[in-house]
Amino acid sequence: MESRIKQLREKRGLIQEILAAELGITQQLLSKYERDITLIKVDILKKIAIYFNVTTDYLLGISDVKRDLQGQMKMNETLDQYYDLVEVYKELDEYDQEMIWSIIQIVKKINEKKKIEQKRVD
Repeated sequence: MESRIKQLREKRGLIQEILAAELGITQQLLSKYERDITLIKVDILKKIAIYFNVTTDYLLGISDVKRDLQGQMKMNETLDQYYDLVEVYKELDEYDQEMIWSIIQIVKKINEKKKIEQKRVD
């Protein structure tokens, strides 16, 4: 069974090195967590749950409910914040949507590289 951590990471388009840096752990340790080779420490489990806005029970496979009420409320606030942007995006034709998506992916990769470089400097 594929790790929920890996599923969430891939859904966001993150590589292990980026997520590991965000969590303050090594890429090797994250890989072990994703493959269920090493037991995950409670403090790291909490960090991952906060990062992905899911419950620890969801990460551990105890529950299929991703978010508790507080998490769902946070998600709704985020959706409200970007609602107008989504509405404009929906009105674009498919070509323009793909172009916007490509630009977002390029900017995302640039920011990921900056974060990696910054972590190496620190």
